[in-house]
Amino acid sequence: MNQPVILILGASGGLGKALTSYFLSDNFKLALQYNSTKISQVESEDLAIYKADLRKEEEVINLISEVKSKFGRIDGVVNAAGISLNGMSWKMSLENWQETLDVNLTAPFLITKHVLPHMREQNFGRIIYISSIVAQTGVVGAGAYAASKAGLSGLAKTVSKEVAKKNVTANAIALGYFDAGMINGVPTEMKDEIINNIPFNRLGNPKELYKLITFILSDESSYFTGQTIALNGGLYS
Repeated sequence: MNQPVILILGASGGLGKALTSYFLSDNFKLALQYNSTKISQVESEDLAIYKADLRKEEEVINLISEVKSKFGRIDGVVNAAGISLNGMSWKMSLENWQETLDVNLTAPFLITKHVLPHMREQNFGRIIYISSIVAQTGVVGAGAYAASKAGLSGLAKTVSKEVAKKNVTANAIALGYFDAGMINGVPTEMKDEIINNIPFNRLGNPKELYKLITFILSDESSYFTGQTIALNGGLYS
């Protein structure tokens, strides 16, 4: 496929920025979405930047329409937008719970809902949800985050069955702790403890995630769908 068109959601976040830099060095056309934090990349024939609140269906519809209008197609979607509002289960406010689910689960659903008609029409598509090890192990105070990320696995399994005949796949990647994004907000002492518990004794490199994503985006992954892939350095508890 010549210059696949990839839509990256949450491209202004730490992980999104890292992935963007790798995509730019390869043969891809990029549509980058952000909401509050602006993206510093310069737009070009092969790169476009869009502001959209993914919690609002009308803005999602407009985003997909604008990307399709500029590039003519959307081959892959990387759902990397996310937030984590922490609180013990008996203290978590309903507002924080709902906002976490809106950003981490409802937004990927809305993107999926409105990108699938295009992918079905072109008979090709790759949808990738960035999930988390937290959904598999649980972390004290992260109930909303864990629930929202666990939901992505169920969404991927269901979507994969709905669109398999149209050569569209849907997969989730359950990330361990990577040297980008939310880990930067973790206190040094806690970060050191996390690293000590990882069998490889280091944080993941975003390039390792990028290599997995580019495999999923490729034609060679056509039989690979409905999966939740753990990329965590062997850390499971």
